[in-house]
Amino acid sequence: MIGAIKGLALRALTAPPLYAALHARALRGNPVTILCYHTLRPQAETLDAWVALGVDDFRTQIAMLRERYDIVSLDAARMPAAPGGRPRAVLTFDDGEIGMHSHLLPLIRAENLPVTIYVATAQFETGKAYWFDRVMNALQEDTTQQITLAGHGSWQIGPEKGKARWAQINQVLEALKQAPTQDRDALADDIVAQVADSAAGFTPLQPMTLAQLQEVAAHPCVTIGAHSHGHELLDQLPLEAARDSIARSRELLREWTGQPVDHFAYPNGNHTADLGEMLKTCGFQTATILDDRLAHDSADAMALPRISVGRYDRLARLKLRLAGI
Repeated sequence: MIGAIKGLALRALTAPPLYAALHARALRGNPVTILCYHTLRPQAETLDAWVALGVDDFRTQIAMLRERYDIVSLDAARMPAAPGGRPRAVLTFDDGEIGMHSHLLPLIRAENLPVTIYVATAQFETGKAYWFDRVMNALQEDTTQQITLAGHGSWQIGPEKGKARWAQINQVLEALKQAPTQDRDALADDIVAQVADSAAGFTPLQPMTLAQLQEVAAHPCVTIGAHSHGHELLDQLPLEAARDSIARSRELLREWTGQPVDHFAYPNGNHTADLGEMLKTCGFQTATILDDRLAHDSADAMALPRISVGRYDRLARLKLRLAGI
């Protein structure tokens, strides 16, 4: 019953006359709409992870955006808006997962699509997926999985699939984010050891190879940004440790891609005013957070809000978020 009511409300709010008014109101003052994605997967692939958007859904979203916006680079979005021009949207991707090469790069080439990809670099040195990707990969079995981590909790994953399973997996991820930074890798390994291999039916979440990153970065529509070295939650680190992680990421990306690296995204969106000041001192032009708001001229350049988009976001719901609802 509740689902039916929500569906009716979505249809009413996204019907052309009302939605046009809502959207126009949200775009007063020419804000920039910055979207945050993570990676892409084939539409039919059975990977219950919010970060892995179906590539067909992404194409549909791009078509919808191009009806209403100019999709521009992050650098272009920082220039003053042309009077009477169309609203501007920026597409960003976090982490540097292999879907950037397998599925995003062909779309960039076919659509001449400007994107910013924020890359966390330690995974390229080790070839090992970050702890959160390893956990998501492990918890995909069709049967029920029972996970216990001493001192952190116990969870049942499944037997449901789809959005319901993702909600269960996300509880595990959120619990691990509360663990000390240095413990998360070992905790992820513990989870993997407790379950059967569940990689059948999907491509495991994993970093691009360095050669793939370089191929993606070489496209003129791609801007490379930094995303820390170890994908640490930077507000949980001493400021000097955060500075070291950010500097290492930037140094490696400059070396690997030959690009200037002027933009930063806080892992998980975790940020503080001190981190913002430090990034500014280091010469970054922008830093982005996750806040489901549009970026108005008054927005702090070191905390630009983005609207997060994932696997279970219906197009109608995305349209409302673009209208500030």
